Amino acid sequence: MAKVSTSFIAVGANRHPSAADWDPQSGLLAFGADRNIAIWNPLDETRRGISALLSGHSGKVNVVRFLPVQSASQIIISGSVDKTIRIWQKDEALCAGFASNIVLRDHENSINAIAVQKGSNIFASSSADATVRIWSVDISEQSVSKVELLQTINIIPRFFPLAVAISALPASPGSSVLAVAGTKNIIQIYVADSARGKIKYELQASLVGHEGWIRALALTHENGSQHSDILLASASQDKYIRLWRIHEGEGLPPAITTGPGLHLGTPSKSLSNKAQRFNARGMEYSVTFEALLLGHEDWIYTASWRPNSEGKAQLLSASADNSIAIWEPDVSSGIWVCVARLGEISVTKGSTTATGSAGGFWVGLWSPTGETVVSLGRTGSWRLWNYDRPQDLWLQGVAISGHVKDVTSISWAKNGKYLLSTG
Repeated sequence: MAKVSTSFIAVGANRHPSAADWDPQSGLLAFGADRNIAIWNPLDETRRGISALLSGHSGKVNVVRFLPVQSASQIIISGSVDKTIRIWQKDEALCAGFASNIVLRDHENSINAIAVQKGSNIFASSSADATVRIWSVDISEQSVSKVELLQTINIIPRFFPLAVAISALPASPGSSVLAVAGTKNIIQIYVADSARGKIKYELQASLVGHEGWIRALALTHENGSQHSDILLASASQDKYIRLWRIHEGEGLPPAITTGPGLHLGTPSKSLSNKAQRFNARGMEYSVTFEALLLGHEDWIYTASWRPNSEGKAQLLSASADNSIAIWEPDVSSGIWVCVARLGEISVTKGSTTATGSAGGFWVGLWSPTGETVVSLGRTGSWRLWNYDRPQDLWLQGVAISGHVKDVTSISWAKNGKYLLSTG
């Protein structure tokens, strides 16, 4: 009896800064592809490409995140313009490899972003309904049994949250910090203490400085240790990246006490180092401005910290100027500099992404080892670069592509060696 199987899948990715995530455990990259979620292993030596498409949403998928918990079963969280969040679990019995049995319908508008906390079953979702919701995932017998809504945060002053980030606080077990930003030029800092019983985030600080909508937020512990300071990166449509430091203790971090320009990416801007303070479980923390990163010439869509950074912080940013950049502090001066710029030089783009024909890069992601980066372009195609240590260079590799709208025609070459598609 004849057997039919899928040998190749080609599809373009959705143009949304939160539409893709790279799982540090399995090495799989999942991204939104219209109403579906595509599964791809960028480091697969066979270059198979997309291995599966997950169907379930009725609208375009805006957000895809892997839940970073120690579980035998991989868990994907996705959010869509259909106002729902879906929980996907690994299921080897299915051809697609994942099944979605839990659908969350509490939001009243499109889902814009989802933030997960490393080693925790807590995640946050933000929506165009101007709320951020906090959820708890109950994992029993290596599978998700239920998802509980813990808190609904109404954003005041009202704006649409486009980016969220969450991290555990140093020196305060059970406490975590949540950063929220979007269609206003402020970043709201919320803090929760789970030791009190039920988690409840409360607004503790508002960070100002950006001059446009804030598209991305990323939190990391400075040297990889859970007891080190937290660095917050914020990327904006004003073409700048700002770094902020969350420091435990009554005293200010050295960058503030020794001089205002020690760790600034540029000395030419008028910058404030005023500290904002909050308490968590009896410990005092301060939030201060750390650095301003200049170099991009258009809107910045994503910013992400390198995993396994070997004690040295590195930041990857993707911009509408057709480039992705890697930033790190100079060893001797501490000044943040761009150490690599990948992408293309183009004169076809306009003054902003709204008028540019090239469209720039919408997503930039690190591999689990930090030795590979990928970016998503306007056409829905991916670019890939591998780091060559002996040459100290980033070398472009082979990635995938596909249509982002309806495919109108296909035709095989006469010799059967290639397939032509139009859309």
